[in-house]
Amino acid sequence: MQRGAGGACSRTPAPLFSRSMLVLGLSNMRDAAAALVEDGRIVAAAEEERFVRIKHASGLPIHAIRYCLGERGISLRDVEAVAVPWKYWQIGRRAGLALSAMVRSPQLFRVKGRRSAERLSQEWAELALLRRRLSRRIDGTESVRPVFLDHHMCHAASSFLVSPFERAAVLVVDGASESHSTLLGSADGSTIRVLKRTPLPHSLGQFYAAMTAYLGFTPDQDEYIVMGLAAYGEPRYVDLLRTHVLRSQSDGDFTLNVRLLDFHLARVGVFSPRLIDLLGPHRRSGDEITPRHRDIAASVQGLLEEVLLHLARYLQEATRADALCLAGGVAYNCVANSRLRREAGFQEVYVPPAAGDSGAALGAALWHSARRGALRDRSVMRAAYWGPAFTEEDCRRALAAAGLRGQRLSDGDLCEKIAGELARGRLVFWFQGRMEWGPRALGHRSLLADPRREDIRAVINAKVKQRELFRPFAPSVLEEAAAKYFDLPAPSPFMLFTAPVKPEAKGLIPAVVHVDGSARVQTVDRESNPLFRRLLEAFARETGLPVLLNTSFNVQEPIVCTPQDAVACFLRTDVEWLALGNLLVERPDNVRGEA
Repeated sequence: MQRGAGGACSRTPAPLFSRSMLVLGLSNMRDAAAALVEDGRIVAAAEEERFVRIKHASGLPIHAIRYCLGERGISLRDVEAVAVPWKYWQIGRRAGLALSAMVRSPQLFRVKGRRSAERLSQEWAELALLRRRLSRRIDGTESVRPVFLDHHMCHAASSFLVSPFERAAVLVVDGASESHSTLLGSADGSTIRVLKRTPLPHSLGQFYAAMTAYLGFTPDQDEYIVMGLAAYGEPRYVDLLRTHVLRSQSDGDFTLNVRLLDFHLARVGVFSPRLIDLLGPHRRSGDEITPRHRDIAASVQGLLEEVLLHLARYLQEATRADALCLAGGVAYNCVANSRLRREAGFQEVYVPPAAGDSGAALGAALWHSARRGALRDRSVMRAAYWGPAFTEEDCRRALAAAGLRGQRLSDGDLCEKIAGELARGRLVFWFQGRMEWGPRALGHRSLLADPRREDIRAVINAKVKQRELFRPFAPSVLEEAAAKYFDLPAPSPFMLFTAPVKPEAKGLIPAVVHVDGSARVQTVDRESNPLFRRLLEAFARETGLPVLLNTSFNVQEPIVCTPQDAVACFLRTDVEWLALGNLLVERPDNVRGEA
């Protein structure tokens, strides 16, 4: 069933091209991104938000496109195709659903209806006129015609075509595609077949997003906060929600009662009186988080897991596959992923590092390549470092512009020095190599700390991250040592699964243990990130513990991309050290961060 990294797929069609085939994938919706693929091999991939410094940026990803082309040293005219994960002419069903929701709330229709129409028309026009806009914004050529592909098939490709499996079941779950919210399929070689789809408005992603809004957080953005909050509550409302809002069906499907909970109204703070009768008043942003809110979060999370398990078990029975590939925005729910791995009946589960809409850009490039018989180099994605890297001279210029200087150290001396500072309770910003693809910092754009300090989570949340104190942090651990600390059945390189922390380890690493006794683990192998691994080894020599607290290098912004971003973020905080490549920078005594 498994194959080695870079092994050919036995059922991949014979190549149609004697020369290499370059395909640029791009997505212009929320989490806009671009990715470049050559014969099925990933060359580069990056989200637009990292360049424009706006979270979840939408629109044509000009900067990400330029980066991807520049990484290969080509222009747009050298690309065989531009693959887009949207059949834009089918998006009308989504517009109709949004419009019908607003008609049910006349007080919102005048403003929200106009804004929604403007946004949809802008996104539609951008896709319809994509060839012309690429020509105007990139390099003046009109030789490349965009190829518009099924959104959920691109999600499926973004997982299966980089997975270690020759054959697998495929489950795609998100808010919405052109007209569906869920795809159940099977995959073999380079072929992906649809077995079942769930039509809108029935959507697990929109259910979770609407309840995120009910709990006072930002829908389509803060769902991970609800997942974290759920660990602090009890699922006391799950029966009510199952009875009245979201219900599994016997045929591997589910229904969502949009009369009771409508995503399009919830995202602007409007909830049905009947829902309020069932659950009580919704929380507003800034309000105190009460035990009731924690219990509702636990109930929402529990019901999501229940329905996902229902879908996955149906899919396993239908396909008899040993492996499952997950994709779509809901696949960022690492708690649910872990239940699927434990309970759905699959031996292995794969989730790519960019499972959401940004990842669909890569999926579009891969899927188009597969359809054209050009997957000559179908490699397993075991690392997520597909973004830009910078030279030491770039780093020196960024430091000089801020009036800072760095001491250059060898790899070994840098790791020994940082390990010692971490062991003394210092915080370190760690900026190395190519930027991560996806929302997780995986040891190239990271904030690192000693996981043995019980107080360090509150310190980072309050003084660096400026966010809720209950928010958890993740551990990075040497892959071969993970079993000593975590009940982890397989490697977890992308932080997309949780695992119970072993009882004897909880007291050793309290800063990365969730309130429910679990942790969102990143395992670090011998090949993917040698320098970060060397730092973990140095910390183990210093402390006896091959584990570090690892969170993203940012403060209320996208993860940093450039050395300039890194230096600016460093100076806004009270973090003591910045490792910018091999340049080590200590915070000047006269500079205090705004945080």
